[in-house]
Amino acid sequence: MKLVDQSWLAATAILVLALSLPPRQAMADDAVELRLLIAAKLDSALLDAEKQSQPEQQIAVLKPAAAEALRAMTANVFVQDLLRKVEQAQSDDPRPLAKQWRNAVTEARDVLRFEPLIEAPLPVGFPKPTPVGEIRVQQYPKYRLARTDMTLMEGRAFWTLFNHIKQREIAMTAPVEMSYTPGKDGKLDKSSMSFLYRSTEQGQLEVDGKVAVVDVPAQLAVSIGLQGDATKEKVNDAKQRLEAWLQIHGDEFEPAGALRVLGYNSPFVADRKKLTEVQIPVSSKRPAAAGPR
Repeated sequence: MKLVDQSWLAATAILVLALSLPPRQAMADDAVELRLLIAAKLDSALLDAEKQSQPEQQIAVLKPAAAEALRAMTANVFVQDLLRKVEQAQSDDPRPLAKQWRNAVTEARDVLRFEPLIEAPLPVGFPKPTPVGEIRVQQYPKYRLARTDMTLMEGRAFWTLFNHIKQREIAMTAPVEMSYTPGKDGKLDKSSMSFLYRSTEQGQLEVDGKVAVVDVPAQLAVSIGLQGDATKEKVNDAKQRLEAWLQIHGDEFEPAGALRVLGYNSPFVADRKKLTEVQIPVSSKRPAAAGPR
């Protein structure tokens, strides 16, 4: 294993030990009941489909549940993609088509009932994280962060920030914020890593070697929730989805900052429980624009 990987794991181990609060499930958002209801209906349809001996009958059972999910989950682009794609699928042999339907409905169900593990408290006033697959506009209060640029290796950047908050007895929060900028090849490169303070009353604004403590003004951001780590492929896909959303909603919002990624989990958490948000800060062209869209 490379040294940078060892540094990352070691730093994360210290982080986990430093957290005084036990892991807790993320608080349910306002739409959780509807998501779980639709997930339960998809699950019930899958169970009913298993009882059917003919593939045509299986598809006939799954189609109404998928149609209901499409109507109810309009903000969830992952569910929309999965179910619309299978609706358009065609095959002369109903057996592979039935398998496609089962797979698509299963994936959509799993997206809707995903429950992340939040390992540390959010900064004061932060909204609940964006659910996986959903695109929504989030309202953030003014918050304080400690930032170091990514000319450092990622593991070393983490150590630098961790030592900063440890020396000042600043408790760890979630998420960790990563900023991205376009590279020379047009692809996104990490430009900075930041640890967020619990409140703007903690610490002070300062420059501490390679760490700058700054206050971020209150702002809006259009956000999409992802399951698992923020790989380059996932971040680029999320960026394209957010940009497409902004084109559609161009009469309401415009970009107001660089793309960023909010990571809520350490490497010790399994991908099936990890939550990541990819966001683009935006400004509103209309008043009272915050909230799910």
